[in-house]
Amino acid sequence: MTPKQYEELRKRFTLLERAKYLDKHAKAQTAANMIKKIAFKQEAGMMPDEYIKKYKNSWKKQR
Repeated sequence: MTPKQYEELRKRFTLLERAKYLDKHAKAQTAANMIKKIAFKQEAGMMPDEYIKKYKNSWKKQR
């Protein structure tokens, strides 16, 4: 694994952890929670629940 691949996987894992946190703790549709979700969408390119579905296990080593 090259350093660049490692950095990309690490970034994906970090975003995945944030997405899980937002999905679990930001259920209420308050303005503050929506701002956090929109900020995540701007950084990741998709909403937290979509990100979890797409990258749920992709950071693990592929066999």
